[in-house]
Amino acid sequence: MSDELINQIQKKANLVRIVSKYILLNNSRKALKGRCPFHNDDTTSLMVMTESNIFKCFGCGVEGGPVDFISRIESKPKEQAARELAEQYGFSIN
Repeated sequence: MSDELINQIQKKANLVRIVSKYILLNNSRKALKGRCPFHNDDTTSLMVMTESNIFKCFGCGVEGGPVDFISRIESKPKEQAARELAEQYGFSIN
């Protein structure tokens, strides 16, 4: 799978919808926030920036887009996560 296709998936896949399947997100000023699933988070240190379709945890430093989130939360290689999202969003993988 090309880096270009992965970048397209990162931009088009709805990160808010993806993250919301795993954690509760609450409104904040410029982003949505929730408890980071990648470390023991007693606060809401994970931010999901809807305009840029990226996430960042200010507790453990993990960041990325939809492919990165799925890869990390489901312990899958990045390419496998990208393939699954490509299928869900109707991207041609050829």
